[in-house]
Formats: sequence, C-alpha cells, structure tokens
Amino acid sequence: MTNNQGSWVLIALAVAAGLLAGCGVGLWIGLVAWPTQVANVDVIDLKASAQDDLIALIADSYAYDQDLERAKARLASFKDKQIEQRVAALAKKIAPENKTTSANLAALAFALGVQDQEIAMLAATATPTPTATPPPTFTPTFTPTPLPPTLTPTATATPTRTPTRRPVATATRAAVVPPTAWLPGFPNEWPSAVKYEPLNVAALTPGQKYWRIVKAVYCDSNDEHDYCQDQPGGLTGTSTYIMLIGSGGWRESAPVSVVSSNGKTLELAEKTATNMCNCNYDFESNGYTIQVLGAPSDKIGGMALYSVKAKLANFHVRYFITFQLLTR
Repeated sequence: MTNNQGSWVLIALAVAAGLLAGCGVGLWIGLVAWPTQVANVDVIDLKASAQDDLIALIADSYAYDQDLERAKARLASFKDKQIEQRVAALAKKIAPENKTTSANLAALAFALGVQDQEIAMLAATATPTPTATPPPTFTPTFTPTPLPPTLTPTATATPTRTPTRRPVATATRAAVVPPTAWLPGFPNEWPSAVKYEPLNVAALTPGQKYWRIVKAVYCDSNDEHDYCQDQPGGLTGTSTYIMLIGSGGWRESAPVSVVSSNGKTLELAEKTATNMCNCNYDFESNGYTIQVLGAPSDKIGGMALYSVKAKLANFHVRYFITFQLLTR
C-alpha cells in the first residue's frame, strides 16, 4: 500500500468516526438532555378513541353529581355543535359491551335534549343491586336440666346443631328515573315561586305507569338563550305550554289538572296534534299547579309572569313543560 492510499484510509476512518460521534451526541440531546414535550393539547387534537373515552368519563361524572351545567362546560371543549348527538351515538355504540357507562351516556344525552326510543330505554336501564342477607345466628334450643344425685348413671341428651340452609343473596331492581333537563338551571335561574314536586318513584309497584317531567324550559323577558328563539309565543308570549310524550318520544294524550292558588280548577280542552303550538295544552301563566291525570305524576307550580332578569312581575315570560309516560 502506498503512502497516498494509507492517508485516504485514515481520512475515511476519521470521517466515519466523526459521523458516529455526531449521531450519538444528537440522540443523547434529543432523548436525554432536551426531550420533546407536548403541551397545551386541545381535546379536538386527541384521536377519536381518546375523545370517546373522555366523553364517557364526563357522562359517568354527570351520573354521580347530576350537575348538567358542569357537564355542558366540559363537553364545550370538543367544539362540536352536535355534541349531544355524538353522546347519544356513543351510548348506542357501547351498549352491548358496557351497560353502566352506556346508560350514563344515554342519561346525559337525554338531559341534553336527545329524545328517541333507544336513548330513552338505555337511560331507564336499571342496574340490579345485590342485597346480601346475613346468615342467622345459631342459638341452641336445648336447655339442660340438672339431675338429682343417683347411683345409677342416667344418659342425657347432648344438644345437636341442626343445619340451617343459608339464605341466598337476592337482587333488588332499583328504580332508575330519567333526569329532568332544566333550561336554564333550576332553581337558581327560575322564579323563586316555582315549586317542583317530584314523584316518589321508588314507592310505586314495578310495572306501574307514571308521568315524569323530563324537560322544563323557562323563557325570560327578552331571553338571550338560543333554546327559546323558535318556541311558540315569541318574545311577547305569556303562556305555559304542556307537552305529553310516550317512552319513545311520540305524542301521548291524557287529561291534566291545572289548579290555581285558591283551589280553582282550570277547565282545558286538549289540542289536536296539528295545532301550531305543537303541544297538548296551553294557558296564560298565572301560578297554576300542574300534574297529569290517569297515572301518578310529578307536579310543578308557581309559574307566573315574573322576570328573573328584570326582577319584576307582570313580564312577558313563557314556560314549556314536557311530561313523559314511563314504567316503574
């Protein structure tokens, strides 16, 4: 090998060693000294499965604290105008594999205003709660009686424990009641005179029908909420509207009791399904107490013409109350 060839070999080896050293230093800096960090990631930047997991956690949290406004605030981070439909779709998707979370998702979707038959059934799904009965405490029933002294041994009976079959734990079906969707939040954003009397569903017989208020909307004077803009009556309306629906969201028909504060009953004729109010009954708001007849029912009263925003009476306000016929 000539001197020139030896020099080129040394140069090549030096360059290769430099490249390897440079790669090693770069890896050390990137992985150890200054590793890449991800911060300030929005919810919408997460992959779809991670977003679904987060929505499920929000639904489970709502099932625990029943704080609809907090759930709405959390869902707002998804920046999805149809988030309630997404919650409903997720409830249906995981129904075969996770009934508890699916029911929580359905209850949240129902509270957000989604009303179809499958969501209503999922929201009303009861989770059996096993109730264990403690085994009875064994108490001997034989009481030995002292015998007088005798020269002849007398055989005495020895107490024997009679085996008792231990009761088997039985499952008690809990009463699951769909939550009421209050718009705006009740009672803080409603007139203080409004009183809600929920039915004690747990006291009903399994299989018994009952009426539940599933949605209640209060439209204040010059209301700024988007859920009142397209409702009957307009900004100058002063009526209370009653809607009756079945378990799947279809229109139901039933008489209602509308009683004034002095005990006078308001006689009302039920409206047809084609009426422009899209309701069963409507009447001037005057603090009446309302319930549906024909089955046990929730009650709501005190809905008068009062503006919470203006803090004045005799204002143009509207109320929309939806009763749903459910089965215990």
